[in-house]
Amino acid sequence: MLLESLMLASWLTLTVYTVWYLFKAKTYQPLTIEDLALTWQFHKTQTGCTASRLSNLTTRKNEVIGFKCDCGYEFQQKRLVTQNVPKPQLPLRNFQNSAPEQGEKTQ
Repeated sequence: MLLESLMLASWLTLTVYTVWYLFKAKTYQPLTIEDLALTWQFHKTQTGCTASRLSNLTTRKNEVIGFKCDCGYEFQQKRLVTQNVPKPQLPLRNFQNSAPEQGEKTQ
C-alpha cells in the first residue's frame, strides 16, 4: 500500500512538472532595436501615453529584454521554454552546381 502511494505520488509529480514545463515555463527573449522601437510605439498608440522617452532599459546577460516607460508601463519579452527561437532568414545565393554537366570531362 505504501509503495503504491509513493508510485502514484511520483507519477503525479512528474506529470505536473511536465505540464508546467511545456505550457508555463518561460525564458527571456532579447529584443532588437527595431523590436524595441516598435513595441514602445505600439504601447504609446494603444494607451495614449504621452512619454517622450523610455526611462529605463531592462537588460539580462548584456542583452535588452524589455523597457520601462516614463508613464510606469513595464514590458519584458518572454517566450515559452519549448518554443523554437526564430532563426534569421538569410538571402539565398545563386550557387553553381559543382557537379560537372553531361559531356564535360573531369581531370
